[in-house]
Amino acid sequence: MKKKMVNAVALMMLGILAVSGCGGSGNTTEDGSNEKTANSEESSDGKTVINFYYWDEGQKEGMDDLIALFEESQDEVVVESTIVPWGEYWTKLQTALPTGTGPDVFWMNMDAPTYIDAGLLLDLTDALESAGVDMSKYPEAVTEMYESDGKIYGVPKDYDGMALYYNKAIFDEMEVEYPQAGWTWDDLLEKAQALTNDSHYGFVARSDGNSGYQNFVYQNGGSLTDENDMPQVNTKEVAEALQFEHDLMYKYKVSPTGAELLEFAADDMFVAGQAAMITSGSWSIQTYVDALGADCQVAELPVKVTQGATTHGLAYCVAANSSNKEAALKFVEFAASKEAQEATAKAAIPAYEGAADIWKELYPDQDVQILLDSVEYASPNPYYANNNSEVAQIFTDTISAIWTDENADIQSMLDDAQEKMMETVNKE
Repeated sequence: MKKKMVNAVALMMLGILAVSGCGGSGNTTEDGSNEKTANSEESSDGKTVINFYYWDEGQKEGMDDLIALFEESQDEVVVESTIVPWGEYWTKLQTALPTGTGPDVFWMNMDAPTYIDAGLLLDLTDALESAGVDMSKYPEAVTEMYESDGKIYGVPKDYDGMALYYNKAIFDEMEVEYPQAGWTWDDLLEKAQALTNDSHYGFVARSDGNSGYQNFVYQNGGSLTDENDMPQVNTKEVAEALQFEHDLMYKYKVSPTGAELLEFAADDMFVAGQAAMITSGSWSIQTYVDALGADCQVAELPVKVTQGATTHGLAYCVAANSSNKEAALKFVEFAASKEAQEATAKAAIPAYEGAADIWKELYPDQDVQILLDSVEYASPNPYYANNNSEVAQIFTDTISAIWTDENADIQSMLDDAQEKMMETVNKE
């Protein structure tokens, strides 16, 4: 069936880790770096200056508000903030933190274990306890990303909620009932078939990890790692989940194929009305609502064996070798408060319990509570214990091959991926 495609200007692609970032009063050079080093600075009035790095221009307003509130709350510390573009951010941390020339405070993501193992993140446990920070106020799936051997290395900033988004106008046009709580994979297929015609697909089986296939793996009772964070990508549960999505593309033809998704981005197709349903995270809702208005609606993810979703969340961390540890800790402790997290609520779901109420008010026409609730049954993005980046890339390449091969032998391809991933995990 030939679908009508729209050659629209591509929207910003929102990936597994592009969650948020922002800057404030810091001086930034042309390459995005701070003109000052992070250590032992003092302002003209004798206040301690700490440097704060993050990567998302879209959260500048929230970060500026956070810094302003912090500086109003005390008269000893000044925060110099710098937005470092995503493409440079990790390189800067990796080169600057070991030499003591990096930021005092910075955003961290699921790669935290790599930095913890390298001794680059400060243990915050005692400081947070002394300051009375209650870590139970944050989702467990997020806090555990920044813990190791019972120690805390990051204060959660925000988290991702996951859901199925649908275009209400297409459902009404095709006279299809909206997705209901507790709906199943079979229901998803049935609705996708009823919604597919020459103008639009019923669903987008996207190849993204946290936006797409990981959720189906968890819904099928599977996991991509074992209890020791070793790869286990060739289990029956994983194969069944990927086969279901593959069938949506090639057997039932209710989703664009992998080749089509290389040409037309999944998000572009949804906002252009070329697909009725898509899975994605809370970071996408602003884009979707801007394009579709009240026709953009939110539903729970479908269920197979259980409810399942993936989640990710950012955290504020302190450099282990910062010369301004006391001042940096003061800022992070403040950032852990509900007041501070509410100030950053516009661009992402704040991690502190109850602070998300402000974020919810931005979307009065959508049931965004579904996104918030998903973290209660979500699993963190998989982190492979050794050589995570290389190991993850092997699986990403495997998924890409499965998505673009109509005749893919999924079990065999997963067996090959498992073998290669374990070789990479165990290499010296």
